Amino acid sequence: MQTGPLHLDFSDFEPLKPVRKRGLGRALKVGFLILGIGLTALFTLNVAVRFRALPEFAAVRSGHKPSDQWLVDRQGRPLESIRTGQEQRSLDWVKLDQISSGFLDLLILAEDRRFHSHFGVDPLAVMSAVWSGAKGDFSRGASTITMQLVKSVSPVAGSHAGPEWLSRFSNQRFIRKLSQVASATALELKWSKQEILEAYLNRVSFRGEVVGLKAASHGFFSKSPLALNLAESAILVSLIRSPNALKAKVGRRACAMLSVEHCQDVQQLLDESLDRPFRIVRERRLVPVVSDRFMAKHFKSSATGTRSLSAARESVIETTLDHQIQKLAMDLLKEQLNELRHQNVGDGAVLVLETRTGKPLAYVANGGPDASTAVQIDGIQSRRQLGSTIKPFVYAEAFELDVLTTTTLLMDSPENVAVGSGQVYQPRNYDYLFRGAVGAAEALASSLNVPAVRTLDLVGERRVVERLKVLGFEKLMTEDMYGPSLALGTVDATLWELAQGYRNFSLYSGSSVYSETTKRKLFESLAVPENRRFTFGIHSLLQLPFPAAVKTGTSKDMRDNWCVGYTSEYTVAVWVGNFNGDPMWNVSGISGAAPLWRSLMLGLHKDRLPEDPRMYYLTPERPLARRSIARIQYPVKDMLIGLDPDIPKESQLVPLRAEGASREMNFYVNGLKLGSAAETRFWMPKKGRHKIELRGPKVGSGKNQTVDEVSFVVR
Repeated sequence: MQTGPLHLDFSDFEPLKPVRKRGLGRALKVGFLILGIGLTALFTLNVAVRFRALPEFAAVRSGHKPSDQWLVDRQGRPLESIRTGQEQRSLDWVKLDQISSGFLDLLILAEDRRFHSHFGVDPLAVMSAVWSGAKGDFSRGASTITMQLVKSVSPVAGSHAGPEWLSRFSNQRFIRKLSQVASATALELKWSKQEILEAYLNRVSFRGEVVGLKAASHGFFSKSPLALNLAESAILVSLIRSPNALKAKVGRRACAMLSVEHCQDVQQLLDESLDRPFRIVRERRLVPVVSDRFMAKHFKSSATGTRSLSAARESVIETTLDHQIQKLAMDLLKEQLNELRHQNVGDGAVLVLETRTGKPLAYVANGGPDASTAVQIDGIQSRRQLGSTIKPFVYAEAFELDVLTTTTLLMDSPENVAVGSGQVYQPRNYDYLFRGAVGAAEALASSLNVPAVRTLDLVGERRVVERLKVLGFEKLMTEDMYGPSLALGTVDATLWELAQGYRNFSLYSGSSVYSETTKRKLFESLAVPENRRFTFGIHSLLQLPFPAAVKTGTSKDMRDNWCVGYTSEYTVAVWVGNFNGDPMWNVSGISGAAPLWRSLMLGLHKDRLPEDPRMYYLTPERPLARRSIARIQYPVKDMLIGLDPDIPKESQLVPLRAEGASREMNFYVNGLKLGSAAETRFWMPKKGRHKIELRGPKVGSGKNQTVDEVSFVVR
């Protein structure tokens, strides 16, 4: 047995070799490969899904809904822009070729300098942002213009979109970021760079509620994007990065993009633009006031005609206005207000309706910033006393009841009208004169007050008030609140209500409120110049070279002056006065609103051939048509003509006119030949009874044949 040290012999054993980790390395490579393939597949799937979900550029552009839409006339011509959206402030779409090249260069430099070369994501910007973040600076972002835009044009831009089994990853930040990158890549595949940049500039936010370059350019600098200089461009680009930054910070960023000389302009521009409220300047040259009431009268696509501004979201808002007529009315109103300025007239309004349909063709609510004391007030919807413009409504009821004809004699003489409680109402005429017995047509057209009150007494206040309600007059009091003064215009109404009421008088309106007989009598009364002679004379501003019914009116204390009238084509209503209620100085119906009414009527009928309105006499068979049988039109049978000693004789000539008379026919007064009846003749009246004959040519060797004759009395 061996008791010494143990010796082991390892010579027969091979040394151990290190184990190689071949299996682990291979596994890692395969794992990374699978992960890459998976991420690539996931990314590709996301890109494909988002490509299909993204809208076309044309759809985004056509779907742009600015907060300010254009009012256009019946032919699509622009009239005025108005704000209808309250969520944000934006204007209509602006194209790239409508933007300053300097602005575009600064935008690319500051926001996405490799915009034209990357494919939606800028890898260099991502690495730069990561490196800055590692150093503690998180101010640098890596979002490209495409990534910023895609969030606003795609409902799935910032969220997961794909198969249902991937929905569990939708809340993971990495997946969301991958989705954003996929959306940007898809947008780059679907849109061109120019389309992406154009859409971005129309949807990017600037400051507060301002969205889109056009709104920012007009709102801060009152100019179009094409007119932006470098300093203005730098300020707007700075606002894109931080819309609500302090002015000093915006200035530093803007100056960093500019040379020293351009930077000097930045501070002044910042003081002028950012220190005041955002505003878009409008001249209001054509449509001074746009309100819900305005829209209710003009919105063509609304079946009920009551659509409000807040509901109007079309790119344009169609109206029934006519651009040419609107401009004509606006220009004439400004001109007339300037003429009346020295008579303490500060405001006015004009409404032109299409007689047949009642649709407004011109709606001038005030004279605009150059000729009105308050451009925010709608003079067409303001309530004012109607004055004598109410009288046709009173006479219309008498014609409807057949208690008056146009030739019925009414006494124009002093009268005491009992109004209750022992009080007496004494109506007087504008000139404080009385004419005695006058025909109803003359009393109406000459605006005589006592005959109007007597006519009202025939029909009753209740009937007139009820008829006004049927015609659309609102906020009327009960008839007992007006009394006899109703006939003189103590009713408060709007220019809109008055014009629509007069339109109902026309045979061409299609209205059934009044009978055709009443309409004929009203036109005969208001269109024949001789009927106005007592107050306005035969040849006045109200006489036109074609048939037109017209009436003026002035309210108490000369606070309101009206002129309203109609033809078969147009109904025109004019008001002048002061929105604050101040009285005018020495402004009558013929000098205030009438000149404007006349000018507008002549402009509207400029292509109409001159016609003597006295050649048109109304017949039951053919309204407003010429008779084929010759007859005496004026004077009428048993007419009473009163001579006024205060009026020069040459101003009281009696016109003799015949309808259908040939040149061979002549007028004979009391057996004496006056002249050819083919044209109007004037005869100097003398007191007594007279006979006028319309005689034709001789038949053989006999006397001239009498075609028609009338007798009348001059007092």
